[in-house]
Amino acid sequence: MTDNIILEGLKSFGVEKAEDKAIVLSSYLDLVMSFNPSLKLVGEKERDEIARRHILDSASAYPVFLENTVAGDQIGDLGSGAGFPGIVLAILFPDRNFVLIDRMTRRIGFLRIVKAKLNLENVEILDKDIKDVKRNFRVITCRAFRPLAEIGDEVVALTSSAILYKAVEDNIEKELETLRSQGFVFNASILPVSIPGENARRNIVVMKEWRKP
Repeated sequence: MTDNIILEGLKSFGVEKAEDKAIVLSSYLDLVMSFNPSLKLVGEKERDEIARRHILDSASAYPVFLENTVAGDQIGDLGSGAGFPGIVLAILFPDRNFVLIDRMTRRIGFLRIVKAKLNLENVEILDKDIKDVKRNFRVITCRAFRPLAEIGDEVVALTSSAILYKAVEDNIEKELETLRSQGFVFNASILPVSIPGENARRNIVVMKEWRKP
């Protein structure tokens, strides 16, 4: 079964081969729905609500990743949780490699099931706290994770580039200002995105040359 909500959303984001990818994302949604009652992966219970607030929200950054990453890039997803956005992005970008990082056992177990069931060969699952990860990524991403001021040192140890899912622009500006006060330097762009059927304000923050001299 293909969820029309997902298919129409992918088309609105300009996703290539939207029909094929919507089928896989709908199968992913099946798994979320099946395991959510026992693992409490997301707070929402209705299928359409999860499709909009998690799958399409994760997919909304498709144009940003298309512009800022290339085939073969290794992308780290910090605090991947149930796979938002890492699993969604891995389905949308089968030519990029995604490392999903989380430290909660129940989430790691679910991610391994998803990887196996959907045959996602471009996904690696890392059961670690981000401070213990010793890797270099082309870019990192995260969604509904900790404030930037709490993860600045961990991020710059992994990469100098980030594509971050955030909400209200005023709050983003405060987070960026806090980073600057901590001695970090970076180039940041705030890009508004919209999710079909959702009124909540969302933004993608693209950070480049992120470092602490």
